[in-house]
Amino acid sequence: MHWCIYLDVSANVKMIENDIPYFEIKGSGDFIRVELAHLSHPNAGHEWDKNWVKSNVTVKAGGFSGKFTCDLMTTDFARFQEQVSRLYNELDGAAVFDTIEEQVNIKIKGDGFGHFEADCVVMDFAGTGNTLEFLINFDQTIIPQVVRQLANIAKDFPVTGT
Repeated sequence: MHWCIYLDVSANVKMIENDIPYFEIKGSGDFIRVELAHLSHPNAGHEWDKNWVKSNVTVKAGGFSGKFTCDLMTTDFARFQEQVSRLYNELDGAAVFDTIEEQVNIKIKGDGFGHFEADCVVMDFAGTGNTLEFLINFDQTIIPQVVRQLANIAKDFPVTGT
């Protein structure tokens, strides 16, 4: 006699995934997801350098998809969180996630009626890498989730030194 035991590990997998701080902008099957792995220089001599975070970026845009790793700053996420929160309240204007090394740039524009467009540019290697430009269209229902994700990032990776 053979026994088969089926284990439902989906709940555990989901829990682990949710423990990784990230933000994701998605619409119509396209997305950009930025996951924060760990501080790049936790023991740096200068406080400001402790703000670098090793991050994993995953993109799907039309027929293109890819992943790369880069260093981003905690300040980039904090500034973006403020701007995205304002966008949700006003539905008009822009929120910009731009990075020092220009590996991830996202400009979200609202039309005032709850429709948004994220103009995204990613570069797989700082300064000289390959670039991909793409658009993601979405509506206001995505924004509260992005704000929560950015708040979780701020909690796990607060800005140090000013």
